[in-house]
Amino acid sequence: MRDRDKLTGQRGIATAAAFAIIIFGLATRTMAAENAAETANIKVVNDFMAAWSDPDEAVTFLATEASVRMVEDQPAIVGRAAIAAAFKSFMTPEVTLIVETLQTTAHGPVVMNKRIDTMKTVDKDDQVFPVVGVFVVKNGKITEWADYLDK
Repeated sequence: MRDRDKLTGQRGIATAAAFAIIIFGLATRTMAAENAAETANIKVVNDFMAAWSDPDEAVTFLATEASVRMVEDQPAIVGRAAIAAAFKSFMTPEVTLIVETLQTTAHGPVVMNKRIDTMKTVDKDDQVFPVVGVFVVKNGKITEWADYLDK
């Protein structure tokens, strides 16, 4: 092989290697950004679940026109004000909701958690609901939420 051909081949390899490093770097940064976004979305959902005992605080994690379906065979409630009213209808002073999150995962804006929700009411037996919740988080707010009983 002539020196010139060798040099051209080495430049080609060097160029390909540099290109691969750039692409890998961009992909790594993109994956890190997605992971950071997913982590932030999980935090929004976890903070929302932690705020359940205070319906006024809980709804602050929802987008203005959020859609919520807490019972899988009932229609969604739409809008923060309507959702707040629904929360307050069953989260009375004698009711406590304990949320035990067993597992959480996210893929982009979609966050799913597997939970055990226990509703404790004064002078009544506890109501225990194994649940899978599916949330869509956009711009730091929950835009959609649906719960499904984990039968």
